[in-house]
Amino acid sequence: PAVGQPRSRAAAAERAPPARRAMATFAEVLTGIVRQARRDETERRRQAEQWLAHEGRLLDKAVEAFKVRCLKAAEEEKCEAAISFEVLTRDIVGFPTRTVANSTILVDSWGAGAAAGWFYASRGTSEEWSQGTPVNFAALLESMMPKFVEKVEALGFQKCARIPGTWKVSACWSPPGGGGNGEPPEKKAKKDKGGS
Repeated sequence: PAVGQPRSRAAAAERAPPARRAMATFAEVLTGIVRQARRDETERRRQAEQWLAHEGRLLDKAVEAFKVRCLKAAEEEKCEAAISFEVLTRDIVGFPTRTVANSTILVDSWGAGAAAGWFYASRGTSEEWSQGTPVNFAALLESMMPKFVEKVEALGFQKCARIPGTWKVSACWSPPGGGGNGEPPEKKAKKDKGGS
């Protein structure tokens, strides 16, 4: 380099006026903040993905339990069942457990999952989870309920829906020899004859 020209950025920064050096340092701090925020966001997304994988396994277990209850109803010659998702979760190994605190049902233990992962999966990754924040058990169930209903609907029931205001899912299937409308054959026959 020619005489008087700086050899590196560091040498240029040393020769710069003090205000110029402070601005460069402040800009570097800002860059560091952005870099850390991106790392944090990536970590939150990773935690959300871990929860979603865990949640998927829990929902699969809940669907299997739902099927068992439907099989029992069919063995009792019923063509419908209304089954509580909340009740099913009580018997699922690894499902978050509940406790009562000040008349509020809260998540007690997350099993193999983590509160932060649930928070990021259900609320997004833009806000940071505050460790130790209590989670209402109903909020956990509500976040899972639509996914549970969707999985149950995929089983091919004639009718399948959440009963409004409850944790129950109602499902019905065709009776043997029935017209496929979910009614027992004797009710269908009465309607066909003009009865009630």
